[in-house]
Amino acid sequence: MAQVLDLNELKSGKQTSMTARNLKAAYKSGQRDFSRSQLLNVCLHKAQLADINLSDAYLNRAVLSKANLERAFLNRTLLYAANLAKARLYRASLIEANLEQTNLSNTTLNHANLHGANLSHANLERAHLVWANLREANLNNANLKGADLSGAKFCRTIMPDGSMRNDHCELPQAGLS
Repeated sequence: MAQVLDLNELKSGKQTSMTARNLKAAYKSGQRDFSRSQLLNVCLHKAQLADINLSDAYLNRAVLSKANLERAFLNRTLLYAANLAKARLYRASLIEANLEQTNLSNTTLNHANLHGANLSHANLERAHLVWANLREANLNNANLKGADLSGAKFCRTIMPDGSMRNDHCELPQAGLS
């Protein structure tokens, strides 16, 4: 039996456990704020979830391959070992998200904000990270083979080989007299 989604509980800020079916139904009815949700063993393959808020949500091992998550908020979301292959995350916000061991191969992350995200051991093969914000991100042991990093921003970014990349650290502006 599917769990019934209580929208009042979602609005109150409590952590809510839900199924893929419940999330899709609530999204279809106009709900966009699913922050702090627990989506256990969820399969959202090819789901249309543009503009969704899944900040502080638990999505470990979730299947979101080919999902449309354009302009989604996934700040501090736990996506450990999730499958986001070929997903669309254009202009998505993934600030401090845990994407460790996540499959992001062939994923569109153009203009995404990955500031402080943990991408260690992630598969970013052939991912599109054009103009992405990778400041303070951890890419240690990540697979970036064939990834497009054109215009990506790096500052205190840990690269796959463990080195630090600081191409875009802003310098303090000198005072004008």
